[in-house]
Amino acid sequence: MSDDTTIRLERFEPELIDGVPAPSTVDFLTAISRGFHESQLDADELKILAGLEIADNTTFTAVYDEAAVQPSLHAEAPVATYASFPGTLNIGGGNLMPVHQITSVTVSPTHRRRGLLRTMITEDLAVAREAGVVFAALTASEATIYGRFGFGRATQRARFTLKTHRGAPLRVETEGSVVAVAPDVLKKYAPAIFAAAHAHTLGSISATQFDVGQAAGQWEDYDSLKPVNNLRAALHLDAQGKPDGFMSYLFSGWKLDPPTMEIGQMCTVTGAARRELIAYLGAHDLVEKITGRGPVDDVLPTALENARAYKATAVGDHLWLRILDLETALTARTYGRDGRILLRIHDSLGMAEGHWELTVVDSAASVRRAPENSEPAASLDIRDLASLYLGGFSAAHLAAAGVLKIHATGAVQTLDALFATDTIPYCQADF
Repeated sequence: MSDDTTIRLERFEPELIDGVPAPSTVDFLTAISRGFHESQLDADELKILAGLEIADNTTFTAVYDEAAVQPSLHAEAPVATYASFPGTLNIGGGNLMPVHQITSVTVSPTHRRRGLLRTMITEDLAVAREAGVVFAALTASEATIYGRFGFGRATQRARFTLKTHRGAPLRVETEGSVVAVAPDVLKKYAPAIFAAAHAHTLGSISATQFDVGQAAGQWEDYDSLKPVNNLRAALHLDAQGKPDGFMSYLFSGWKLDPPTMEIGQMCTVTGAARRELIAYLGAHDLVEKITGRGPVDDVLPTALENARAYKATAVGDHLWLRILDLETALTARTYGRDGRILLRIHDSLGMAEGHWELTVVDSAASVRRAPENSEPAASLDIRDLASLYLGGFSAAHLAAAGVLKIHATGAVQTLDALFATDTIPYCQADF
């Protein structure tokens, strides 16, 4: 932060007083809406959002300019915002690790280039690391900001369209059944389905109360915390009748050509649940297209009779990961084979800076700091290790991109053998 003594940083918890958001909470939430160009929230929406933030154990960080005077908005409102809350990250092997989730990062255009974001994020990451949290994560609205703080692209996500003028017939027989339900029924079933999917999906982040409410149609997004009109929902039951997937969706209306079903929230524990929910949606009369999101290795085109009906319209980064405690992160992970490698890690925040030796024997990893004068087999930035960590990006890819420097023959092959995963990591959650 600049040396300007009029700038004040404050960390506090969101608060409801007699059921009404405290003034500081209102100012913070209003500043977020303005920063993301969203609609101004009314009193009821502010109360709902404050309650959700409290339920998620969110901590607010606000920056105030004490030199600001009327008529400036910032005479009372924050000039920058930042929020964080705890969750879990699936790092594979059934291991759910604590993760420090970062959201609601804004800086007013009147206060840019003054080091406000750097101060907020570096102080917050230091607090999280001191508390013993191993990872931090975020979803980035801009791709050029967070790499300099050690965040790397860890998972990707696809948007897709599916032509359904002839339905969406599958190549395989169904394994379960689909039932149409009222959206509010998902308040009962969605939490358990979210949890089960999270437990078996590499790269997944735990769901929040907002996610459950969105699935049930209580609100569409943070821009409108009002019930969603005309929302529909379906639940998938496995062969034993146990719910293992759900979907909420909207009909686009007759003004859109072709008539389209738009998937809002969709969460499935199995490939059968995903493909059978889509087949159900494709069976709706008069609907010619489905739009939605999913993993980059979606099972749908392989499962469909007509693979060409499916089209990925966009693929992009989604979850960005920051390793706060390198020794714990590497020790906790499962590996594809035994091996040993010495790495030189660059970390602008100093958390993982230095030489590290990773040794895997009988699938158990040990990690130690190596002497600074040792010869590394490879060197890379902590952000690129985050990309390698979940298996979303290979060492060969990073080396070809020039961000992984190879100093010893066979280093790429060793890294790819160690960090290989059976599945591509996928994070459904938005935050």
